[in-house]
Parts: sequence; C-alpha cells; structure tokens
Amino acid sequence: MYLIDSIATLFNLKWTRQEPQFRLLPPHIKRTFVKTPGGDLELLVCEPNPVTATSPISQPQPPIFFAHGGYGSAGVWLEWMTYLHNHNYSGTLYAYSVRNHGGSYTLPYWRMVFGTPFEDIQSDMVACLEHVNRLEQQQNSMTRLPILVGHSSGGGLSQYLLSGMSPDPKLRMHASGLCLVDAIPSYGSYDIYWNWWRHDPWFTLRSMFHFQHPTSPLSTEGLVRAAFFGHRFPADRVGEFRRWMPDYESMGWPVGMVGDNFWGWVLGRGNTWLSCGDIVRNIRDAGNGRDKVCIMVGKEDMMYRAWMWERQCGEYRDALKDLKSQKQVNDATKLRDENQEVEGVAKVKSEDAVRLILVEDSGHHVQNDVYCNEAAEAFLKWANQV
Repeated sequence: MYLIDSIATLFNLKWTRQEPQFRLLPPHIKRTFVKTPGGDLELLVCEPNPVTATSPISQPQPPIFFAHGGYGSAGVWLEWMTYLHNHNYSGTLYAYSVRNHGGSYTLPYWRMVFGTPFEDIQSDMVACLEHVNRLEQQQNSMTRLPILVGHSSGGGLSQYLLSGMSPDPKLRMHASGLCLVDAIPSYGSYDIYWNWWRHDPWFTLRSMFHFQHPTSPLSTEGLVRAAFFGHRFPADRVGEFRRWMPDYESMGWPVGMVGDNFWGWVLGRGNTWLSCGDIVRNIRDAGNGRDKVCIMVGKEDMMYRAWMWERQCGEYRDALKDLKSQKQVNDATKLRDENQEVEGVAKVKSEDAVRLILVEDSGHHVQNDVYCNEAAEAFLKWANQV
C-alpha cells in the first residue's frame, strides 16, 4: 500500500526552492535570528518563567540547546520547551533550525540536496551555539555551558562536535551535559538505515522511482507516521506535523554520520565512528558523580533495536569509567555505580553516570508523540541534576 501511495505522490514531491516556514509560537517563546555568511538562521528562545524566582534550586541552571534531526526544525521542540517553562526550569531554552529548515534561510533543491556537505550543517549549529554562549555571558557575566539535546541526526551532529573530530578547530564544542533523543549512535548510522529498510522494504525501489529525491521515504502521511511515531499517535495529526517538514534535505548530513567500517559492519563485526571517550572529555565535570549523559529512546522507534541502545549506554559507561580513572576522582565524587530503575510510561535506568530513558508507545519523534509530556518530565529530572 505504501508503494502505491508513493507512486501516486511522485508529482507532489517538491523540486523548486521552498520558502522559510514560520510556525505560530506560544507567547513564552520568541523567534530570533543568527546571522551567518549564508543567511539568517532561526533561533527560538524561551526565557525562564518568572515564578522561578521562588524555585528551590538556588544556583542558576545551565541553558539548554536543542538540535533537531533530519526533516525537523526548531519547532519540533515546542512541546518540551513549553513543558520545561511551565515546570520552572531556571535556565534559558534555545532551539535552532538548520539552513533550509523551519524559519532559516533556504537554498535551491540541487544546492541543498547535493551541494551542502556535512561541514556546512556543522557550521550552522556552531554559529548558533556561539551566539548562545555570547548571550549567556552578556546576561550572566559568566560562561555557563549549555546542555546539548540532540534528536536523530541532530544527536549525531552533537556528538561529532563534542568529539573534536572535526578538522576545523572552530567546529569543536563543549557542554554541561549531553542528552541523545532517538539519536544516531556514536558508532554510526548503518544499523539505523538497515532497520528502516527492514521496516519499509520498498524503500529502495520507491527511491529509484522518485529519482533519488531525499523525501521519498517520507512521501506520504502513512510513511511519516510509520517512521516517526508509535501506534497510539492519531493519524489525523500526521498532516499537521508533515506540514512543517522541509521539502528536501541535504544528503551530506546523513552520509557524514554513517561510520568508517562498512565491511566490518557487513561481516557482523560492528561499525565504528566516534570515540565516546573523546566526547565525554568535552562535557564539563563528567565523572563528578552525576548523570552527565542521557539516552532516550521511544520503544516503538522502528530504527532502533534494544541491543543498539544497550551498546550505546555501555560505550558511554566505559568512557566515563576511564575518565574517572584518568582524573583520579576521590571517593567523595566517585562515579556512581548503583543501578536505579523507575517504572512508568518513561522507564528510567541510571547506571555509572549514564541515564537510559525508554518511553512506552512512542516512536522516533518521542518529543512529539503521545507521551511527549512524560518524556519531558523524565528529561527535566535528568537536567535538574546535571
């Protein structure tokens, strides 16, 4: 059925330059722009709720910087930003849109799809992060590194920038904490796309029929719902979500995160890409006894399997243990080794300074699915202890 629907929508795929998409914002969130050589990038800003003046948390909390994934925009974080605002998180919240996404400047089809390399996508996020760091320093007379929250390809991008792997020193960042939401794993994305192909076996044939248009795998509401949401997500809400998706996507972004061991992956020896050790060294005070890394996955995310989030958690735990050893952390601040589990819609497991959150009945866009508030609550509890 998906194939038939996709053939029918061939001529609905967009090949001409799109216009910026400006979503209606709630009153507590304002739209600003960051100037770059290519054009203006959208940055949504949510100041703390005034009632936080009576918050029991005495020290100002770090800002939170949200990075969307492919076919997203700053707008995919509106639910979480609103939840954190209403529940008195005392740091400022920021969400940006990559070029050709949301309200950011746009590019013609061929230039965006085939002429925008991974390095350009990196530079957009770095420009916005540097802008946020300047704002925080001006407003607070101090540098409070943001908590990075990356969804899907935005999670892969966040890890890459923290790893220091970029050959350009300007494209290397630091953070107070790292939350990966249904994110590209640090070991690369081969398994993500393999699972997508298993879920949608017409993927390749449809793409050929659509002349390799990058939106082919998401060319109908049925495909979008199956790829991004759990079974409880109402079908009549998919159209509104899809309305704010960009018409086309850079191929350089996903290609830049596949990893560097294709034949090893084919032969079952696993893929490799980034070092979790390199990443955690650029997270401030990692190894101080708090959970500095959070991994959240919707349990109905068709791109993930249980072994994938277990491997990701395991590699980060090992990296933090190594960091603890290198820093010779004393007993008063030793890395936590207890195993805590909390039951509920969002099941939380905290072990060795890595927090795993599994959200029931939710798909790849866990921050927009039916339990988005429960996911935001679990995220807030993590952010409060960073």
